[in-house]
Amino acid sequence: MKTENILQQIVEQRKIDLMNYGSSLGFSIPKQRTRPIVPFLNPSGTILEVKRASPSKGDIAPSLDAVETAKVYAKAGTQAISVLTESHFFKGSLQDLMDVSSAISNCSILRKDFLLKEEEIEISYLCGADAVLLIARILDTETLLRMAAKARSFSMTPFIEIREKEDFLKLEEAIEEGDVVAGVNSRDLATFSIDPLIPAALRNRILCKAVFESGIKTLEDATFAKNLGFEGILVGENVAKNPSFTPHLVKAFNNAKPNMQGEFWKALSLRREIAREGSTKRPLVKICGITNIEDAVQAAELGADLLGFVFAESPRQATGDLVNEVKKLLQSMELYPLLVGVITDPNSSEGIHAITKTEYGILDAIQFHDCSIPSMLNTSYGRYGAVRVSERAHLNHVKETLSHGEPRILIDARVPNVLGGTGVSIPKHLVIEAKEMAPLWLAGGISHENIKDVISNYEPELIDISSALESKPGKKSIEKMNLFFKELQYES
Repeated sequence: MKTENILQQIVEQRKIDLMNYGSSLGFSIPKQRTRPIVPFLNPSGTILEVKRASPSKGDIAPSLDAVETAKVYAKAGTQAISVLTESHFFKGSLQDLMDVSSAISNCSILRKDFLLKEEEIEISYLCGADAVLLIARILDTETLLRMAAKARSFSMTPFIEIREKEDFLKLEEAIEEGDVVAGVNSRDLATFSIDPLIPAALRNRILCKAVFESGIKTLEDATFAKNLGFEGILVGENVAKNPSFTPHLVKAFNNAKPNMQGEFWKALSLRREIAREGSTKRPLVKICGITNIEDAVQAAELGADLLGFVFAESPRQATGDLVNEVKKLLQSMELYPLLVGVITDPNSSEGIHAITKTEYGILDAIQFHDCSIPSMLNTSYGRYGAVRVSERAHLNHVKETLSHGEPRILIDARVPNVLGGTGVSIPKHLVIEAKEMAPLWLAGGISHENIKDVISNYEPELIDISSALESKPGKKSIEKMNLFFKELQYES
């Protein structure tokens, strides 16, 4: 099955089933509901899914017993249980929904399916659902609003899933008409690729309770979603396959809080959306090695998304006072690039100084450059890692770091005894391999002379440039900076 057609195939199969079997899908539906409504996501918490299979992964837990799985989830303290009732691609059924809703009284029950008709809302209610998933991408606005209103008429919650801009406009109309919980899917249902920065970009614009959907594999993933300000997470595969993981996941999400880590990634995600708009699409740009106010102002005025300040022994080493002055001046000029402290040793005096400035909100994030990154579970400030790469073995560290819930990793060229600003490029085959692991953040050997080729060859999400813009170590060249940003303004 071609991934770009998965959603279309699911919807087409659904239309066939509705035509052949009606909204009951051939099941015997109770004439009356006996289970009281349990408010959905009130209080906030986890939504754990009864899930046997998926189009992208095939069988996940084919022998899963819906009721016994739901009982494990309820015992772990989840607020809600999602029951997949789509039979062809996910191997669920309305019988699962009826069985789980009859057995579980203390959790809200979500019917998760590709619902297309109003009649399916009443069926969901009679089968015991407290909320119904409505996928904005497959419903026109009028149908979505009618189905949401129908759900409310039964005191159920419409759980509206969004991802694209068009989806968001539909959600806004639904919010105006009544209570809604929004779900932001980090998985593209057309290709099944996952990007946690999609929910990050949308969270502050959603004026209702919101759920982070898909891609939650680790405790760090759950923590990250809460850091962003999501009131819920929806988790399927990783609890269905490993029920013993469930209580730890619930605890991690419930114990986490919105914080500066979330604020950094939300701000960065919004800058990414702006950079991608219009005909002059470009990557995010980080200008690193800022040592003076003049360079900081020029970089910000030209359009830098991030400014990097080195807190380590280097000809580009910055001072804490400089960061304070830069932040104050840029704010007075209504310029708001994200300010990043680059450290090579978190236990050094320079590293501690930078981290402290981040904890107080002077810096927006720390770049842990080729050094260990503390667990997201133990930090509340913005941060990401940078790994120096010169051979395939170094990519194992990139992969491992990403597996621990880090949204992005910057890769830089590895040169012996030099931690940055080398002007050396990473071998092309290693860049291509790194890009397969996550959207590409790239440093090393980038200049105004090759930036178009870099973008054409790799399509990086973020580029980090330092020494190529200098007139001497630690001092940027006005001419080179202007040339670099001029080269960025190309027609896509």
